[in-house]
Amino acid sequence: MFCPVCESEFDVGIKICPDDGTPLVFKLTPENTMHDHSEARFVPLHTFGSPAEAEMVNDIFKQNGVRSAVQSGGNDALSPLLSTVSNGATILVDERDYDNALELYQSFFGDDPTPLTGTTIEEDLELEGSDESSEREEPER
Repeated sequence: MFCPVCESEFDVGIKICPDDGTPLVFKLTPENTMHDHSEARFVPLHTFGSPAEAEMVNDIFKQNGVRSAVQSGGNDALSPLLSTVSNGATILVDERDYDNALELYQSFFGDDPTPLTGTTIEEDLELEGSDESSEREEPER
């Protein structure tokens, strides 16, 4: 006998799962199982300037049941959490969890694209470029 919720196996004669109170079935099938066992397909949710920041957000997702992973830049392959010369990192989430992950991210951080470490490398470069162009545009007096 099997529980379709927790998928635990029980001796014949037990009819209700003692853990969650669900009626047991003789065999687990895709139709009677609560868990989705289909293959994961990860899609990008957000890119961070720092692998450490991506790992922190990934931890939040994992604690809330979102299937996720961190894809880091090439310079931090040996130490993604300690790297200071990184190309950044992207949070990948299972497409089945995308809406939930987006809602969760926004509930924690709003629309802030870099909530824990500040701007991304691309944003820093854009700011530097705009500072230089604004200095050049000022007329001399």
